[in-house]
Amino acid sequence: MKKCNFCGNKHVREAQAQYIYRHDDRFLVVNNVPCEQCEFCGEKYFKAQVLRNIEHDFNRMHATGKKTKKAVMVPVEEYSDVHRNTRRSAA
Repeated sequence: MKKCNFCGNKHVREAQAQYIYRHDDRFLVVNNVPCEQCEFCGEKYFKAQVLRNIEHDFNRMHATGKKTKKAVMVPVEEYSDVHRNTRRSAA
């Protein structure tokens, strides 16, 4: 029986999850990736071959300029700027 490496629970089930692959400042969000998930803490485990496939697809997409099904714009901020703004609005 498999057990969660994070919390030690012995109840891990097959699931699908979103996986975010990052290389440098480029990202790929992949939905419905097969994984094993702890039923207690929710920790997810992805098989090495699944992650290699995502990395391979990511590299191929950037090499060929292949378009994805969907693109999203993600705001990026520095913690120090966010924290500074939070302190000002609390005052």
